[in-house]
Amino acid sequence: MIPMLVVPTLTRHDLLSRMLASVDCKVGHLVVIDNSGRGIVGGSGPWERMTVLPMPANLGVAGSWNLAVRLAHREPYVMVGSDDVTWPAGALAGFAQVASEDSLVVSGTWPHWCAFALGMRVVQNVGLFDEGYYPAYYEDTDYERRMAEVELPVVHGPEVGHDNASTLLTKDSGFGSKNCATLKKNGILFARNEQHGFDPYRWRDQSWT
Repeated sequence: MIPMLVVPTLTRHDLLSRMLASVDCKVGHLVVIDNSGRGIVGGSGPWERMTVLPMPANLGVAGSWNLAVRLAHREPYVMVGSDDVTWPAGALAGFAQVASEDSLVVSGTWPHWCAFALGMRVVQNVGLFDEGYYPAYYEDTDYERRMAEVELPVVHGPEVGHDNASTLLTKDSGFGSKNCATLKKNGILFARNEQHGFDPYRWRDQSWT
């Protein structure tokens, strides 16, 4: 069983519904972080309970992942999936078999961080994701670099289905052009190899919404 599965979403609620319909493994608690704040209606599935959290502002990828970690702090690990992922038969169960409090297991599908299981002992040693990388990109490569610095491995787990960068394709959003600017700035931040954390002025400057 997956103790907690957290799914952040922004605009692709159509893909979120598809993702949830593909869940074929028992889940203790399913949490949807709705960064659109529109209020998604919950559904039924192989989970014991479901919580939808409408956010008043977009937390971004790192902020959403950090909230996932905090919500699951009593569990050995947290399972996180992008809303544009689909779970092939047995994939979630495969994650449950290899995930632990001492490991970081990412999807065998590129980009690997579209689905991952992060153990709480890893968080204790490496910390949370750097929210300076807002709203998306480089937060994962930064975490892998920090894993390497403390000599912890990143394990590749089951493959999943994934529509890469689907949020950027949201009709009439302009996210694609906005990402060109924020991706470049996040790349500069990554090259500095420093921890920056939350900066309200950076978030204002980088916001897509």
